[in-house]
Amino acid sequence: MTNTFQLHIKPLNQLAVPLIANLIFGLSIELINQAMVGHLSVSAYASVGAVGNFLYTIAGIVGAIAITFNIYGSKAMGEHRQDKYLNCLSSSLILDLLLGLSFGVLCFLCKDPLLRTIYGFSGSALRNGTTYLSLMSGYLFLQLVIFTLTNCLKIKKRTQWILIVSTTTTLLHTGLNYMLIFGKFGFPRLGVSGAALSSTVTLCLDVLIYAFILRKDIQLALAMHPNKVLFIAGKSLPLMGQELLQGSLFVIALNAMLAHLSPLVLSGYLLVGQFLQIGLIPAFMYSSALLTLVSESHGSGHATDLVDYPKVAAVLTMALFALAGFLFYEFRVPLAGLITNNQNLVNYASSIFLVLWLANLFNPLFEIFKAAMQSVRRSTYVLIITFIIHAAALILMLILTFEFQLGIYGIATSLMIDYLAIFVSLNVSYLKVVQHIEEVRMNG
Repeated sequence: MTNTFQLHIKPLNQLAVPLIANLIFGLSIELINQAMVGHLSVSAYASVGAVGNFLYTIAGIVGAIAITFNIYGSKAMGEHRQDKYLNCLSSSLILDLLLGLSFGVLCFLCKDPLLRTIYGFSGSALRNGTTYLSLMSGYLFLQLVIFTLTNCLKIKKRTQWILIVSTTTTLLHTGLNYMLIFGKFGFPRLGVSGAALSSTVTLCLDVLIYAFILRKDIQLALAMHPNKVLFIAGKSLPLMGQELLQGSLFVIALNAMLAHLSPLVLSGYLLVGQFLQIGLIPAFMYSSALLTLVSESHGSGHATDLVDYPKVAAVLTMALFALAGFLFYEFRVPLAGLITNNQNLVNYASSIFLVLWLANLFNPLFEIFKAAMQSVRRSTYVLIITFIIHAAALILMLILTFEFQLGIYGIATSLMIDYLAIFVSLNVSYLKVVQHIEEVRMNG
């Protein structure tokens, strides 16, 4: 096991550590940006937050294109097929253009009915929302291109550039927000428009810098005929379904049950959930690293690496998750007090912290083996098994929470069983897939 760690920990950390640092830094700056908008008015904060979450959710779902590019681009590099990698890149960029511009035009033309129908906005909230959405209509296109280009850097093992570029432009974003929102240093006070312009300028700058770093790859890719557009689009559909199921439908159903218990229970869960998201950052980043390393190992036929990379990533992720849990638990009361001044909410969130953290104990392992399975082209299986187990878990939640009146403890128990069942299913299936890959290689 020691030799396995020494051999695999460096490439994993080379990809994951810059991504972890980048995400933590980005979350900190995002809190500052939200505070700036919050100083404008309640309606401005609500409308910008709602539109921002809407755009972020859509980008997360459609961003599966970049994950597909990562999987098949990394596999091509493992096969030493530069032409296949470049073809995947050119096809992904075409998809980014088509989907991004189509969505942008739709948002710009239908912004008013969209916000009225989805969020029920009216008055100042509607005016702020339509202003923000109009200026952010190019968000999806820019974000999809950024996803694709940053996945290029992951495939090339150059993730340090992601940390450098995003750190620089995020600081610029914060400065632009301050100047444009509040009209500082001779700039006009633009309010919500300033927040949108700041975000758009920052995204454009990100695209330009990443394009310059990867200019050789982009030039070679654009010179090729993009004949994998339909292939990448088709392979992205299960990943989009997974994101929609896990990131939207399951969360909505879970929050609905919590809301039926009481506003305090829902608020306490959401407050603890903010700390959970920080604790799960290593899981998401090591999963991202696995998409590259496992796909590459799949292409090169290294069956040992296919087994060892997820194993090492799982150990690292669980160690960091446990460390974060210990630190957050020790300081749970003052940390909760930083988020809210409602003492009842602070006390309640502190009392259920350990229960909810343990409920998510197998969540990091689920993320690791989900990425591993997706890397060996088993995305459809992941979607099916996740849907079945999530549905069963929701039924169990209803029974334990309301029939047996266990409240939050019924939800926590169901969550632990849910993540454990998915992890075990994916782990067992992944080992069978690796065994099959090795048998094919030996017989071939």
